[in-house]
Amino acid sequence: MKISRLFIIGFSALLLAGCNSYKIDVDLSSDEIKNIKADIESLKVKLDNYVAKDEGEIAWAQTIDLARAYKKLGEIGKAIKVYEDVLEDGHTTQSILNNLGRLYESTEQYDKAVVMYQRLNDEYFDHDYLYDITWAYIKAGERKLAEKYFNAWQLEFNKTDEQTQRAIKKLREAEKANANG
Repeated sequence: MKISRLFIIGFSALLLAGCNSYKIDVDLSSDEIKNIKADIESLKVKLDNYVAKDEGEIAWAQTIDLARAYKKLGEIGKAIKVYEDVLEDGHTTQSILNNLGRLYESTEQYDKAVVMYQRLNDEYFDHDYLYDITWAYIKAGERKLAEKYFNAWQLEFNKTDEQTQRAIKKLREAEKANANG
């Protein structure tokens, strides 16, 4: 009984630890990896030593560069963490929200991607992100929500997109097939 509890606790801890450790394989030479890791260390030092001219100011460029360096290494979880930490501290820019949304999509966290794109739409009144929201929902298989945001995008910009229409049509057909099958 004790052994099975310990196993369950240990296994659960491993699962939880792995949840935010998204890593993808990258095709880099050992020199490229070495250089990127050196860049990461340099950026960390710059961020640690950054002196804000105004209260609440942060080193945006270095923050974005750090997340990009992690992404180049395939360490998507660390790139996500960089942006999440910035947001947690109450700082935000369109770039941070957009980049984080894209990283969430790359790790199939479509619900979180939608939240970032929706913030861009709501906080910055940038309706271009209606299209990104549409595609996050398409990738998540959420046809009704994809249609909702695609329709809003079409109305806002008075245009359409055949690729998006085909993707939504495929979702609709899959729904019908599942309902009949």
